[in-house]
Amino acid sequence: MNGPLKLGLDQIRIDGGTQPRVLIDEQVVADYAELYSTGVDLPPVTVFFDGASYWLADGFHRCWANRRINCDYVYADVRQGTQRDAQWHSFGDNSEHGLRRTRDDVAHILKMMFADDQWAAKSDSDIAKHAGIPRRTVYDHRQRYLGESAKIDPGQREVTRNGKTYQMNTGNIGRAKSPPRPGSARKPGGLSTKAIKPGRSHSIHYPKVALELPHDPHGACRTIVSALGNDFARALIAELTSYLQAQKAGDP
Repeated sequence: MNGPLKLGLDQIRIDGGTQPRVLIDEQVVADYAELYSTGVDLPPVTVFFDGASYWLADGFHRCWANRRINCDYVYADVRQGTQRDAQWHSFGDNSEHGLRRTRDDVAHILKMMFADDQWAAKSDSDIAKHAGIPRRTVYDHRQRYLGESAKIDPGQREVTRNGKTYQMNTGNIGRAKSPPRPGSARKPGGLSTKAIKPGRSHSIHYPKVALELPHDPHGACRTIVSALGNDFARALIAELTSYLQAQKAGDP
């Protein structure tokens, strides 16, 4: 279909779970209503047509604004697709424009994604790119919603690259290479096979993340939380508090 189509508001379905926000902002509705009433043409809403229903994917505030001024129609960008297509489109809506999403909106979007087996199978990077959400936030919410099942690598993960979607074997990602067998010839520059081997250690090796912390407590806090997450930050606070108390107790 070419150009925006004039649709009656009663033709547009808003009951398909395609609203990515938790709440409608009444002030935004009022502002849009005032603009419409003064003759300002706001961008058309986006709907997906499956041959029977028009599913609203973008423009909930604009639709409610038209209702407020007793206008029974809206101009829409109509695309061919299902309710599910409209829902997926809505996850990426307003990530860079329109009313800024709240933390609750982001959590709501990710919860809907991870409740769906097909969407949950997508990589954190692909979800982050589509929804305009930081990858670390996607990872944290995956652990929260999927729990232990998110930590079990199924060996296959849906990945989108250059517009193509395919299954990638992720079973070996992050796994250390097998150590050389005893008695094997050393490689150039390596240790002699007769070298004394270190004994087993019971120390725990934690993964490391290189951070550049600003000399500003507030900025440092934001950097740590952004890179390592809320749970790590809380644990760090507890450790720092304990460490400083121990230092204070040991002062002469």
